[in-house]
Amino acid sequence: MEHFDVIVIGSGTAGYTAAHACRKAGRSVLVVDKQPFGGTCAMRGCQPKKILVAAAQAIHGTSALHGQGVDGESRLDWAALMRFKRDFTYSVPERSEQGFLDAGIRTAHGLAVFSGPNQIRIEKKGYSADKFIIAAGAVPRKLSVPGNELLMDSDGFLELDALPSSIAFIGGGFISFEFAHVCAQAGVRTTMIHRGKSFLRGFDPDLVTRLMEAGQAQGISFLRESSVKQIDQDEGGLTLHISGSDQQTLSVDKAVAAIGRVPDLADLGLDSAGVEHTPRGIKVNSFMQTSNPSIYAVGDVADTQHLLSPTADMEANTAASNILRGNSVHADYTAIPSVVFSIPALAAVGMSEEQAHAHAEQEGIQLMVNAGDASEWMSSRRIGQKHAAYKVILNESTGTILGAHILGHNAGEMINIFAMAMKFGLTREQLKSLLWAYPTHISDIKYML
Repeated sequence: MEHFDVIVIGSGTAGYTAAHACRKAGRSVLVVDKQPFGGTCAMRGCQPKKILVAAAQAIHGTSALHGQGVDGESRLDWAALMRFKRDFTYSVPERSEQGFLDAGIRTAHGLAVFSGPNQIRIEKKGYSADKFIIAAGAVPRKLSVPGNELLMDSDGFLELDALPSSIAFIGGGFISFEFAHVCAQAGVRTTMIHRGKSFLRGFDPDLVTRLMEAGQAQGISFLRESSVKQIDQDEGGLTLHISGSDQQTLSVDKAVAAIGRVPDLADLGLDSAGVEHTPRGIKVNSFMQTSNPSIYAVGDVADTQHLLSPTADMEANTAASNILRGNSVHADYTAIPSVVFSIPALAAVGMSEEQAHAHAEQEGIQLMVNAGDASEWMSSRRIGQKHAAYKVILNESTGTILGAHILGHNAGEMINIFAMAMKFGLTREQLKSLLWAYPTHISDIKYML
C-alpha cells in the first residue's frame, strides 16, 4: 500500500489550492478525481457560465443603446459561443493535471473509497495517508417526479449544441436566473417555475422584484408558487404538468432542473472512515476538520454556510494551514459577497434589511437604510440601463456598513468595495472621502452612502 503525507480527493479549485499549499511545504501529495481534472468551477460552473453571460450582456448592451447612437441588430451565435466556451473548458483537465505534476504532486484517476480511517481504495489499489482533504464538490440536484429523466441539468445546458425555441427552468435560484437571461437574449421563449413564493431567497426582496421586472421586459415569464409534478414527452418536445398555478400545463422544447446542487458524497465510504455527514454535507469544525481528526473537508462537499468558489479557496487554505502547523487557523466567513450574474446583475454582502432590524433590536443600535432607484443616474442612462437600484444598511452611530445590496451593471464589481469596507471596518465617511475615478459605476458608491 503506497503512503502519502496528504491525499486530496477532488481536483477543483479547493483541491488545487490545498494540494499545492501542502506540496509547497514539502509534503508528499496525491490528488485523485473520478472526473476529468479541473472541478466544477472551471469545467461546469462559474467560468463557462460567465462566458455565456458575457455574450448575452453584449447583446443586451447593444440593444439597450438603440436610438442612443447605436444602430443595427446583434444576435447571439450559439454554435460559435459554444466553440469559444469549449476552447476554454476542453483544455482544463490537461492543464490542471500538468500543473499538479509540474509541482511534484502525484495524480490518480478513479473513485476514491475510504476503506478505513486512514486508507482509501482507487479501483483495486490501496493508498494510505497521514491526512486527507475531501474536496469532492457537488452535483446537480435531481427533481424527484415522474419523467425527470427527460430533464436536463445545468451540466447538460452548458453542453447544448443548439438552443431550443422554448425552454423552462425549474427552480428560482442563481442557476435559473443566469441561464434564463442568456436564453432570453438569444430570443428563446423562456419560463421560470419556482415552487416558493419568493425567487432568489436570501437576496433583498425589493431588488429581486426589480430584477424580475427586468426579466419580464426581456421576455421571461415567471411562475411562482408552482410545482412541476410530471413531465411527459410529446411530438413537439415536453409537457410539464404544474400544480399551484393557473397554468396547469406548459409545452416547451427543453426543460432544465435547476434546483440547486448537493454534496457529492456518493460511494466515498465515509462511514468506514468515521466521518459524520448529513444530506447537507460533511460536518466540519472551524478548522475544516471532520469527526475523524485526520480528515478535513472543504468546498461544496462541506456543510458550511457559503457554497462559493472564493470560500472554497479560503477553506482549502485553512485546512492546509492546519494540517501543516496544527489546528490554529479558523475559517473566516466575514463579509462574503454573492452575485447573480443575471442581466442586470444582482449582488449582496452582509445582512439583509430584515436581519439588520433584528440585530439592531438585539444590540440596541439605530439603523440607517439608504435605498433608491439608480436607473436615472447618468451611469445608467449612458448605457441605456432601465433597471438599477440599491440598498445600503448602516449602523447610524458608527457609520459602519452592515449590509449592501446592488442591482445593476457592474454590481459584481461594486459589491467588492462594500465587502472590503465591511471586512476592515471602514466607515461611510472614509468611503465618501475617497477620490474615486470618475465617471465610473464604482464612483456611484458615494451616492449610496
